[in-house]
Amino acid sequence: MNSISQSSEHLIRALTYLAQHHGKGYFLARDMGAELGIPAPYLAKLLRPLVGKGVLESQRGRGGGFRLAVPPEHLTLLDVVDAQENLTGSRRCFLGQAECSDDRACPIHDTWKVASEHLVQRLTRTTLADTVRFCEERPESGYPGPTPEAVDGAAGESTQV
Repeated sequence: MNSISQSSEHLIRALTYLAQHHGKGYFLARDMGAELGIPAPYLAKLLRPLVGKGVLESQRGRGGGFRLAVPPEHLTLLDVVDAQENLTGSRRCFLGQAECSDDRACPIHDTWKVASEHLVQRLTRTTLADTVRFCEERPESGYPGPTPEAVDGAAGESTQV
């Protein structure tokens, strides 16, 4: 589905992890990455801009890392995703047309317009506290743990000789 990028998926998982540990100090990108199956340098690169936006705080040195700057109940998933890809700005054509508007629509323009508006509404109503609550109520989901791709990649790496 052409809805949010893998980077945004990683950010939501990482911020859910930080929300689960809210008030318990700073967490290194290296440690979060290992637990979530996200390469640490890539994760750190994704997290840094959120410091400038006031979503995260960071600290260098011993005991440093990242932590939420805002309580999880005040951070929506739209806050997280929009920082990465500007969902509230212009909508990208689902079929990849350079220009896709009400006047010059692709074959599924009307459907994608409604679906993307619903996605933004849902992300606006869902906070990081909601994702933490989901994790507590449904631990069998394994969220925000490693994605199947990360698990498969790690399994493949460990079996190589």
